[in-house]
Amino acid sequence: MVLVCITDQDACDRLIFAGRRLATIEHLELKVITVQPHHTKAGLAGDNLEYLFSISKQLDAEMNVIFHDYAPEAVANFIQNNDTHYMIVGMPPDPDQSVFIHELESTFPEIPVISINEHGSLQYVRVHDDFF
Repeated sequence: MVLVCITDQDACDRLIFAGRRLATIEHLELKVITVQPHHTKAGLAGDNLEYLFSISKQLDAEMNVIFHDYAPEAVANFIQNNDTHYMIVGMPPDPDQSVFIHELESTFPEIPVISINEHGSLQYVRVHDDFF
């Protein structure tokens, strides 16, 4: 499976499109995950998430919304229950300082993390071992 990790920003559609391209090339299933804080449960039906859900559905991807207050832990739990071959994330301002990427790479070093920039270009991200 290709797992696309998104926020609730509509610009995350580029991640889903990139995930679809990779999943098609690799003949893998595509899943999308967004982790929202527990306190947002009541106001979940935001326009951005509806848009991203619509894009996911159009691209034959299952979109999962998980309520958790610590995204790396929630995504790690999801990965443990799914056969994940690749993770796609947005381009952090400084990959070397991304706690999200660092924790997932540390937990799942065998899963490549691919970052998508604002133009939709892919690049592998590797956080240095001397992060902390």
